[in-house]
Amino acid sequence: MDYILAAITWILGVLVSIVWWVLTQVFWIVLWLVLPIAVAAVLAVRIAERIFGQERVREWVKARTQRYGAAVSKRAQRLLFALGVAPVRVLFWFVIYALWHSIVSLLWRPRWTPWGRAWGKRWRAQPRT
Repeated sequence: MDYILAAITWILGVLVSIVWWVLTQVFWIVLWLVLPIAVAAVLAVRIAERIFGQERVREWVKARTQRYGAAVSKRAQRLLFALGVAPVRVLFWFVIYALWHSIVSLLWRPRWTPWGRAWGKRWRAQPRT
């Protein structure tokens, strides 16, 4: 029983550490990428309100957000429809494939890169006739 409990504890520990790693990565992405962009956007809107007037800027921002919001809503609607009509086994295997692909990508990289391969083909010496 101790062996089984030790294996289950180890597996749970690995899963918790993976989840913790993902959460910390998301936190740092938000902190260093999204937060500065949000601060810059707020400052840009405040400066634009001073220059062009509050009503004009707010109308412009409202028009853009409605347009982008409608586009996002339409895409989300299409995505949810596609997920809704897909068989459950397809969704299950998609998750399994995504996990497998991420693990393989972390552990193995091919020796060639598409850029290096394309560059090598571009500058290949021309055969002499």
